Amino acid sequence: MTDTTDRRQHMSLASKLLVLLRLRRDPDGFTPSARDVSDATTPVGQRKPLLSHGTVNSLMNGTSSNPRSSTITALAQALDAPAAFLLSGREWDDLAALSVYREHPEAREVLRLMQGLEVQDILEIRSKLREIRVRRGLPEEVPAIPPPPPGIDQPREGRPRRLLSLHEAAERAADDLEGR
Repeated sequence: MTDTTDRRQHMSLASKLLVLLRLRRDPDGFTPSARDVSDATTPVGQRKPLLSHGTVNSLMNGTSSNPRSSTITALAQALDAPAAFLLSGREWDDLAALSVYREHPEAREVLRLMQGLEVQDILEIRSKLREIRVRRGLPEEVPAIPPPPPGIDQPREGRPRRLLSLHEAAERAADDLEGR
């Protein structure tokens, strides 16, 4: 019998948000900012977002890691992701499975029908699904976190950033104060 336990470490909320942001990069390769995510939580017909920029920023940076359920729901809607993915625990780290569960009522029915079956029966169903995937030209395995679109992780054009020395930073600050 195959070992079906999952030995991965569970992902933190901040790392899950980073995954979702990475998957939602724009054509230029930029990830949505905390301000973009905050703005995306604004209900239709209203001007004020449900989540402030500061709230989103603290969740993205990991300084806040235990949000209310309404915050999870608003974030999930803004990032077009299953809300369960943003919950704590290894059982919620499979974005691909949760997306199928959310988007396909038929998949939910299949899961309900598995209730009460023996492990061997479930493994047989899994084997059949892999056969169907191969027959359709799909890979047998599906990663828990989908890869980002191709070419998205390439370096962007633009000026390279460099850190200022303490002296250069002091000169710039003085120039700014003096209005130069």
